[in-house]
Amino acid sequence: MKQPTPVSNNLHIERNFLNLDGSPVALNQVKSGQLMVVHLNLWADRQVNDALVVDLLPAGFELENQNLGDSSASLGDSAGELATLQSKMQSAEIQYQEYRDDRYVAAVKVDGSRNYPVTLLYLVRAVTPGSYSIPAPQVESMYKPEWRSVGSTPARLDVK
Repeated sequence: MKQPTPVSNNLHIERNFLNLDGSPVALNQVKSGQLMVVHLNLWADRQVNDALVVDLLPAGFELENQNLGDSSASLGDSAGELATLQSKMQSAEIQYQEYRDDRYVAAVKVDGSRNYPVTLLYLVRAVTPGSYSIPAPQVESMYKPEWRSVGSTPARLDVK
């Protein structure tokens, strides 16, 4: 399957998969049951008050819903680099977050400067062994859909 071409019109989005210590995940060596942090970084050339982030999960992955009180994992337990990223996320103007079966969704305000990016974090777990395509992260203005970004993404990941 061909990956979508990265596109940016006013909005920009980047995604990284991190281990719980904040180091990058080797996407060709993911283990079934492995917990990871997805780090989304957004910025805009001009302020966008109504940005909608949609990050589809690769097949074989499940979100760890942070809205559940008895979730098996929590970003609140983070230390080091992840604690710094979590602090940045807490300063973001997030109007809405949703942890769906197949995607993470957030509505945020994005200031018009690369110097002040919006940081979003969420937890995912690899559950099913296999080789999977990774959907590209996306963000767009809800009322100016021409202001959008489709981020770059690695072609595949392997869960063992």
